[in-house]
Amino acid sequence: MIISAGLSPAWQQILEVDSLQIGEVNRCQSAHWSASGKVINVGMAIRHLGIPCETIFSAGGYTRDLIEADLMNLQVPCRILEQQNPTRICTTVLDRSTGQTTELVENATSVSALEVSAFAEEFRSHVASADVVVLTGSLPAGAPATLYHDLLSDTSCPVILDARGPELEAALNQNPFLVKPNLEELEHTLARSLASTDQMIKGMQDINQRGATWVVISQGKDALWATSEEQVFRFTPAKADAVNPIGCGDSLAAGIACGIHEGRSVPDAIRWGMAAAADNLTRLLPARLSKTSVESFFDQIEMEQLV
Repeated sequence: MIISAGLSPAWQQILEVDSLQIGEVNRCQSAHWSASGKVINVGMAIRHLGIPCETIFSAGGYTRDLIEADLMNLQVPCRILEQQNPTRICTTVLDRSTGQTTELVENATSVSALEVSAFAEEFRSHVASADVVVLTGSLPAGAPATLYHDLLSDTSCPVILDARGPELEAALNQNPFLVKPNLEELEHTLARSLASTDQMIKGMQDINQRGATWVVISQGKDALWATSEEQVFRFTPAKADAVNPIGCGDSLAAGIACGIHEGRSVPDAIRWGMAAAADNLTRLLPARLSKTSVESFFDQIEMEQLV
């Protein structure tokens, strides 16, 4: 079993417009809604890839009911803890004339100390039966920056950590198996610019030396990089027709987790994650993957070991 856990779920609104005009009235050609946010996207993607998963998060307000109904409809196993503050609503605007995506992201609402404690206890009650764990998403106000560190200390199986800044820094001495910040998040964590490929690789291996066994940096349609302390890999993504990029990074994390769960080598697990991200890119709603399509994309991904 894989556990996906985090405190930043969302109810997602996706609007399609012919041509987005800033400062004007824009009439949408279509509108769609779905349960989303990193923790949910990861759990949903794992479910569609055919691996048993428990998704653990807290939610509140009327959006909690919408999220729960959507996940039940998709048969995504979840443990939803009560939260006093309402769960956020995030909006994605897809401009079909330019192919650009505009995100209006509401920060996750704050949580209380009791709610954080309940979330941690729920996680600990399931983690002993997990083969892989994904801890994902920014921590909301009220959650200590050490939360992922504390959860890692109670976890013996491989952990994929999708976090940045203080949360990532605090967790590194607990030796997460794989971390996957994007380049901007890596720069934020290291507090320095990584303008060249060599600087980026050096920054990634700085994170390896501080405790992460593997570091993965994805760059959309450009090359994905992965490092350990002694190895450097470059991956060339599959070509996919872009519909909606929301959830691609989460599908990447989910695919890697599934690959590790299935006993693949780390480079092959990363390729599986990249294939999941490519499939997600072709879909309007995030993380509704097709395993058959993912298998097709997997065969297109090229890998080169540089060190």
